[in-house]
Amino acid sequence: MTTLAQYIGITVDQAQAITSQAFDLMDAGNLEGAAVIFSGLLTLNPHDASAQAALGSVLHQQGKLSEARAAYDSAIAMDAHTVLARVNRGELRCKGGDLGGLEDLRVAERIPSSVQARAQTLVRLYAR
Repeated sequence: MTTLAQYIGITVDQAQAITSQAFDLMDAGNLEGAAVIFSGLLTLNPHDASAQAALGSVLHQQGKLSEARAAYDSAIAMDAHTVLARVNRGELRCKGGDLGGLEDLRVAERIPSSVQARAQTLVRLYAR
């Protein structure tokens, strides 16, 4: 199945540049702008687990917890090793009293990534 991104000829480098812009918006506190870009990336490629996880992060920061959880669930269904989704869903679940979120955190702490240390810290916090 051809994605819209493939159909219109968006390269991987172009998609990465767009993703970088969305993260820059997040860092600047422009969550609405970041959400628009991540949603657009998902329109272009609905199978992009990283974009789905990032959208979940934006929704999480906006306090839209059920939507964030759905985005994390979707990202993990697309790619079980999407670390950002695992860490954030695990934390969301644990904060909500669902210690099943520890399993997400334990998976994430075993995968080398930029958020691996955060996963390890959260496991120590919630596994007490």
